Amino acid sequence: MGTGVWGRLLLPVAAALTLHVKLPGSWGARIIGGREVVPHSRPYMASLRFGGQHHCGGFLLRAHWVVSAAHCLTHRDPRTGLVVLGSHALSAAEPTQQVFGIAAVVRHPDYHPTTHANDICLLRLNSSAVLGPAVGLLALPRRGTRPPKAGTRCRVAGWGFVSDFEELPPGLMEAEVRVLGLEICNSSWKGQLSPAMLCTHSGDRQRRGFCSADSGGPLVCRNRAHGLVSFSGLWCGDPKTPDVYTQVSAFVAWIWDVVQRGSPQPSPVPGTSRPPAGDA
Repeated sequence: MGTGVWGRLLLPVAAALTLHVKLPGSWGARIIGGREVVPHSRPYMASLRFGGQHHCGGFLLRAHWVVSAAHCLTHRDPRTGLVVLGSHALSAAEPTQQVFGIAAVVRHPDYHPTTHANDICLLRLNSSAVLGPAVGLLALPRRGTRPPKAGTRCRVAGWGFVSDFEELPPGLMEAEVRVLGLEICNSSWKGQLSPAMLCTHSGDRQRRGFCSADSGGPLVCRNRAHGLVSFSGLWCGDPKTPDVYTQVSAFVAWIWDVVQRGSPQPSPVPGTSRPPAGDA
Protein backbone atom coordinates (compact mmCIF):
# COMPACT_ATOMS: atom_id res chain seq x y z
CA MET A 1 0.00 0.00 0.00
CA GLY A 2 1.53 3.33 -1.06
CA THR A 3 1.85 6.46 1.02
CA GLY A 4 -0.94 8.13 -0.97
CA VAL A 5 -3.43 5.52 0.26
CA TRP A 6 -2.33 5.96 3.87
CA GLY A 7 -2.73 9.71 3.45
CA ARG A 8 -6.37 9.20 2.53
CA LEU A 9 -6.98 6.73 5.35
CA LEU A 10 -5.54 8.83 8.17
CA LEU A 11 -7.89 11.77 7.66
CA PRO A 12 -11.16 9.91 8.33
CA VAL A 13 -9.58 8.05 11.23
CA ALA A 14 -8.72 11.37 12.86
CA ALA A 15 -12.27 12.58 12.26
CA ALA A 16 -13.66 9.37 13.73
CA LEU A 17 -11.78 9.99 16.96
CA THR A 18 -13.50 13.36 17.35
CA LEU A 19 -17.00 13.43 15.86
CA HIS A 20 -17.14 9.75 14.88
CA VAL A 21 -17.99 10.72 11.32
CA LYS A 22 -16.49 10.01 7.96
CA LEU A 23 -16.58 12.47 5.11
CA PRO A 24 -17.69 10.34 2.18
CA GLY A 25 -15.25 11.98 -0.23
CA SER A 26 -12.20 10.91 1.74
CA TRP A 27 -11.61 7.19 1.30
CA GLY A 28 -12.87 4.17 -0.58
CA ALA A 29 -16.18 2.31 -0.50
CA ARG A 30 -19.44 2.64 -2.45
CA ILE A 31 -23.13 3.31 -2.58
CA ILE A 32 -24.26 0.62 -0.14
CA GLY A 33 -27.11 -1.72 -1.03
CA GLY A 34 -27.69 -0.04 -4.38
CA ARG A 35 -27.65 -0.95 -8.04
CA GLU A 36 -26.15 0.29 -11.27
CA VAL A 37 -28.49 2.68 -13.07
CA VAL A 38 -29.36 2.65 -16.76
CA PRO A 39 -26.48 4.55 -18.44
CA HIS A 40 -27.12 8.31 -18.63
CA SER A 41 -30.52 8.04 -16.96
CA ARG A 42 -29.31 10.55 -14.33
CA PRO A 43 -27.98 13.23 -16.73
CA TYR A 44 -27.59 15.83 -13.98
CA MET A 45 -24.80 13.89 -12.21
CA ALA A 46 -21.35 15.51 -12.14
CA SER A 47 -17.98 13.98 -11.26
CA LEU A 48 -15.46 16.27 -9.55
CA ARG A 49 -11.92 15.03 -10.26
CA PHE A 50 -8.44 15.85 -9.00
CA GLY A 51 -5.29 14.22 -10.34
CA GLY A 52 -7.36 12.31 -12.85
CA GLN A 53 -9.32 10.53 -10.09
CA HIS A 54 -12.97 10.87 -9.12
CA HIS A 55 -13.13 12.71 -5.78
CA CYS A 56 -16.72 13.86 -5.24
CA GLY A 57 -20.09 14.14 -6.90
CA GLY A 58 -22.40 17.04 -7.62
CA PHE A 59 -25.27 18.00 -9.88
CA LEU A 60 -25.76 20.38 -12.79
CA LEU A 61 -28.10 23.23 -11.85
CA ARG A 62 -27.51 25.54 -14.81
CA ALA A 63 -25.30 25.27 -17.89
CA HIS A 64 -22.46 27.07 -16.03
CA TRP A 65 -23.18 25.94 -12.48
CA VAL A 66 -22.68 22.71 -10.50
CA VAL A 67 -23.79 22.29 -6.88
CA SER A 68 -21.61 20.18 -4.56
CA ALA A 69 -20.48 19.89 -0.93
CA ALA A 70 -18.12 22.54 0.46
CA HIS A 71 -15.88 19.92 2.13
CA CYS A 72 -15.05 18.51 -1.32
CA LEU A 73 -12.88 21.57 -1.96
CA THR A 74 -11.14 21.62 1.44
CA HIS A 75 -7.36 21.73 0.98
CA ARG A 76 -7.84 21.55 -2.80
CA ASP A 77 -6.86 24.13 -5.40
CA PRO A 78 -9.92 24.46 -7.67
CA ARG A 79 -7.64 25.36 -10.59
CA THR A 80 -6.35 21.78 -10.59
CA GLY A 81 -9.81 20.22 -10.62
CA LEU A 82 -12.06 19.10 -13.45
CA VAL A 83 -15.82 18.65 -13.63
CA VAL A 84 -17.00 15.82 -15.89
CA LEU A 85 -20.59 15.62 -17.10
CA GLY A 86 -22.27 12.94 -19.21
CA SER A 87 -20.46 10.02 -17.57
CA HIS A 88 -21.65 6.56 -16.66
CA ALA A 89 -18.51 4.39 -16.35
CA LEU A 90 -15.71 6.70 -15.21
CA SER A 91 -13.00 4.38 -16.49
CA ALA A 92 -14.28 4.64 -20.08
CA ALA A 93 -13.71 7.49 -22.53
CA GLU A 94 -17.39 7.90 -23.33
CA PRO A 95 -18.34 10.13 -26.27
CA THR A 96 -21.10 11.66 -24.14
CA GLN A 97 -18.62 13.15 -21.66
CA GLN A 98 -18.10 16.89 -21.37
CA VAL A 99 -15.08 18.07 -19.37
CA PHE A 100 -14.75 21.51 -17.77
CA GLY A 101 -12.31 23.47 -15.69
CA ILE A 102 -13.46 25.21 -12.50
CA ALA A 103 -13.55 28.96 -13.02
CA ALA A 104 -14.66 29.83 -9.48
CA VAL A 105 -15.81 28.21 -6.25
CA VAL A 106 -18.44 29.86 -4.04
CA ARG A 107 -18.61 28.19 -0.64
CA HIS A 108 -21.41 29.08 1.71
CA PRO A 109 -20.02 31.89 3.90
CA ASP A 110 -21.08 30.07 7.08
CA TYR A 111 -19.64 26.67 6.19
CA HIS A 112 -18.08 25.12 9.29
CA PRO A 113 -15.70 22.21 8.57
CA THR A 114 -15.75 20.92 12.15
CA THR A 115 -19.53 20.66 12.60
CA HIS A 116 -20.23 20.20 8.86
CA ALA A 117 -22.86 22.95 9.06
CA ASN A 118 -23.78 24.65 5.76
CA ASP A 119 -21.78 22.09 3.76
CA ILE A 120 -22.61 23.43 0.31
CA CYS A 121 -20.81 25.19 -2.53
CA LEU A 122 -21.32 26.18 -6.14
CA LEU A 123 -18.78 25.55 -8.89
CA ARG A 124 -18.73 27.93 -11.83
CA LEU A 125 -17.65 26.03 -14.97
CA ASN A 126 -15.18 27.63 -17.35
CA SER A 127 -17.60 27.21 -20.25
CA SER A 128 -21.22 26.31 -20.81
CA ALA A 129 -22.42 22.70 -20.75
CA VAL A 130 -24.25 21.52 -23.86
CA LEU A 131 -27.54 20.05 -22.73
CA GLY A 132 -28.83 16.86 -24.32
CA PRO A 133 -29.84 13.25 -23.52
CA ALA A 134 -26.70 12.58 -21.45
CA VAL A 135 -26.27 16.02 -19.83
CA GLY A 136 -29.21 17.70 -18.13
CA LEU A 137 -30.30 19.86 -15.22
CA LEU A 138 -31.72 18.94 -11.82
CA ALA A 139 -34.27 21.25 -10.22
CA LEU A 140 -34.04 22.72 -6.72
CA PRO A 141 -36.91 22.67 -4.25
CA ARG A 142 -39.20 25.67 -4.68
CA ARG A 143 -38.58 28.66 -2.43
CA GLY A 144 -40.14 28.16 0.96
CA THR A 145 -40.47 24.39 0.52
CA ARG A 146 -40.14 22.34 3.68
CA PRO A 147 -37.85 19.29 3.69
CA PRO A 148 -39.47 15.97 2.76
CA LYS A 149 -41.46 14.29 5.51
CA ALA A 150 -40.13 11.27 7.37
CA GLY A 151 -40.67 8.13 5.35
CA THR A 152 -40.44 9.84 1.95
CA ARG A 153 -38.70 7.62 -0.60
CA CYS A 154 -35.70 9.25 -2.25
CA ARG A 155 -32.66 8.23 -4.33
CA VAL A 156 -28.96 8.88 -3.80
CA ALA A 157 -26.38 8.18 -6.52
CA GLY A 158 -22.60 8.25 -6.88
CA TRP A 159 -19.38 6.71 -8.16
CA GLY A 160 -17.87 5.77 -4.79
CA PHE A 161 -15.30 2.95 -4.81
CA VAL A 162 -16.60 -0.62 -4.40
CA SER A 163 -13.83 -1.52 -1.97
CA ASP A 164 -11.19 0.10 0.22
CA PHE A 165 -8.61 -0.82 -2.44
CA GLU A 166 -9.86 1.81 -4.90
CA GLU A 167 -11.82 -0.68 -6.99
CA LEU A 168 -14.20 1.35 -9.13
CA PRO A 169 -17.89 0.53 -9.61
CA PRO A 170 -19.01 -0.65 -13.07
CA GLY A 171 -20.92 2.59 -13.54
CA LEU A 172 -23.07 5.11 -11.69
CA MET A 173 -24.67 3.44 -8.65
CA GLU A 174 -27.89 4.41 -6.92
CA ALA A 175 -29.77 3.40 -3.77
CA GLU A 176 -33.31 4.04 -2.66
CA VAL A 177 -33.52 5.40 0.87
CA ARG A 178 -36.14 6.92 3.16
CA VAL A 179 -36.07 10.26 4.94
CA LEU A 180 -35.58 9.97 8.70
CA GLY A 181 -37.00 12.58 11.09
CA LEU A 182 -34.28 15.01 12.20
CA GLU A 183 -35.10 14.61 15.90
CA ILE A 184 -34.67 10.85 15.77
CA CYS A 185 -31.55 11.21 13.64
CA ASN A 186 -30.07 13.82 15.98
CA SER A 187 -30.54 11.52 18.96
CA SER A 188 -28.43 8.92 17.11
CA TRP A 189 -25.81 11.61 16.48
CA LYS A 190 -25.89 12.78 20.13
CA GLY A 191 -27.23 16.24 19.27
CA GLN A 192 -24.47 17.16 16.81
CA LEU A 193 -26.76 17.98 13.87
CA SER A 194 -27.95 21.44 12.84
CA PRO A 195 -31.49 22.30 11.64
CA ALA A 196 -30.29 22.70 8.02
CA MET A 197 -29.40 19.01 7.76
CA LEU A 198 -31.43 16.06 6.47
CA CYS A 199 -31.10 12.35 7.27
CA THR A 200 -31.97 9.09 5.56
CA HIS A 201 -31.96 5.40 6.42
CA SER A 202 -32.77 2.21 4.57
CA GLY A 203 -36.27 1.84 5.99
CA ASP A 204 -35.68 -1.89 6.52
CA ARG A 205 -33.01 -4.12 8.02
CA GLN A 206 -30.66 -3.77 5.07
CA ARG A 207 -27.60 -1.54 4.97
CA ARG A 208 -28.34 1.03 2.30
CA GLY A 209 -27.05 4.54 1.61
CA PHE A 210 -23.99 6.49 0.53
CA CYS A 211 -20.33 5.98 1.28
CA SER A 212 -16.90 7.35 0.36
CA ALA A 213 -16.43 9.47 -2.78
CA ASP A 214 -20.20 10.03 -2.98
CA SER A 215 -19.91 13.44 -1.25
CA GLY A 216 -21.68 16.33 -2.92
CA GLY A 217 -24.07 14.08 -4.84
CA PRO A 218 -27.78 14.89 -4.68
CA LEU A 219 -30.52 13.22 -2.70
CA VAL A 220 -33.37 13.29 -5.20
CA CYS A 221 -36.93 13.29 -3.89
CA ARG A 222 -39.80 13.77 -6.35
CA ASN A 223 -37.35 14.78 -9.08
CA ARG A 224 -35.79 17.63 -7.08
CA ALA A 225 -32.49 17.91 -5.19
CA HIS A 226 -33.47 17.95 -1.52
CA GLY A 227 -30.11 16.93 -0.08
CA LEU A 228 -26.36 16.94 -0.68
CA VAL A 229 -24.26 14.04 0.61
CA SER A 230 -22.31 15.40 3.60
CA PHE A 231 -21.18 12.74 6.11
CA SER A 232 -21.83 9.29 7.54
CA GLY A 233 -20.65 7.14 10.42
CA LEU A 234 -17.58 4.94 10.65
CA TRP A 235 -19.45 2.14 8.85
CA CYS A 236 -21.43 3.06 5.75
CA GLY A 237 -25.13 2.28 5.95
CA ASP A 238 -24.98 1.69 9.72
CA PRO A 239 -28.45 2.41 11.18
CA LYS A 240 -26.80 3.51 14.43
CA THR A 241 -25.40 6.56 12.61
CA PRO A 242 -27.86 7.50 9.83
CA ASP A 243 -26.59 9.23 6.68
CA VAL A 244 -26.53 13.03 6.92
CA TYR A 245 -27.07 15.48 4.07
CA THR A 246 -27.09 19.24 3.67
CA GLN A 247 -30.76 20.22 3.46
CA VAL A 248 -30.93 22.01 0.11
CA SER A 249 -34.28 23.71 0.74
CA ALA A 250 -32.61 25.82 3.45
CA PHE A 251 -30.20 27.28 0.88
CA VAL A 252 -32.40 27.93 -2.17
CA ALA A 253 -32.39 31.73 -1.77
CA TRP A 254 -28.59 31.79 -1.32
CA ILE A 255 -28.05 29.53 -4.36
CA TRP A 256 -30.14 31.69 -6.68
CA ASP A 257 -28.47 34.84 -5.36
CA VAL A 258 -25.06 33.39 -6.27
CA VAL A 259 -26.20 32.25 -9.71
CA GLN A 260 -27.90 35.54 -10.55
CA ARG A 261 -24.83 37.56 -9.56
CA GLY A 262 -22.27 35.25 -11.20
CA SER A 263 -20.46 36.53 -14.31
CA PRO A 264 -20.18 34.43 -17.49
CA GLN A 265 -16.38 34.14 -17.32
CA PRO A 266 -15.00 34.81 -13.82
CA SER A 267 -11.26 34.73 -13.26
CA PRO A 268 -9.85 31.63 -11.52
CA VAL A 269 -9.78 32.41 -7.82
CA PRO A 270 -8.95 29.59 -5.39
CA GLY A 271 -11.49 29.17 -2.62
CA THR A 272 -13.56 32.25 -3.37
CA SER A 273 -16.43 32.81 -0.96
CA ARG A 274 -18.37 35.38 -2.97
CA PRO A 275 -19.52 35.24 -6.57
CA PRO A 276 -17.93 37.63 -9.07
CA ALA A 277 -20.09 40.63 -9.93
CA GLY A 278 -21.95 40.64 -13.25
CA ASP A 279 -24.88 39.04 -15.00
CA ALA A 280 -25.85 35.39 -14.68
